[in-house]
Amino acid sequence: EENPTSVKEFVKTGATVLDAILARGKWSGLANGRLHMLSGEHGSGKSFLAAQIAANAQKQGFTVAYFDAENAIDPEFLQKAGCDLDSLLYIQADSVEGVLENIETLIGTVGKRLFVIWDSIAMTPSKSDIEGTFDPSETMAVKPRILSKGLSKLVQPIANSESCVLLLNQLRTKHLRILS
Repeated sequence: EENPTSVKEFVKTGATVLDAILARGKWSGLANGRLHMLSGEHGSGKSFLAAQIAANAQKQGFTVAYFDAENAIDPEFLQKAGCDLDSLLYIQADSVEGVLENIETLIGTVGKRLFVIWDSIAMTPSKSDIEGTFDPSETMAVKPRILSKGLSKLVQPIANSESCVLLLNQLRTKHLRILS
């Protein structure tokens, strides 16, 4: 009888204006039961914002799982952002397939109200990347296909468990150099 697309709860980002933009003027934040992506260039503050969101999710009663592909997240940094390290699940992101499988398992284990941060999908290799050579043509477009299949498989379980997934993605920019 309820509309399955209606959002009942939001997770605050820690930035009031951003919360309003994300929820179309409701001052709300990230919609619960959904996938979200935060993209930006290296050093633009994605991990900082994610840590603040993780702390807010914990305050709202979510179990937070932080997948780190870069071995770069410092526990002290998370603690200063307001995270309770004793209840935060820190997981090394070993492969795209492994992270997707772990998210599926956590949703089944934790049940309701899981908040997942994946930092970052750009730096998480696929299993074929790990097992292959350094020739990029061997694994061309493998990661996008895995992500497409895996994330579409997880959309319904995320919604049904009232969970939330925040994907961080690093944008790559190519600088044009004019030679004279």
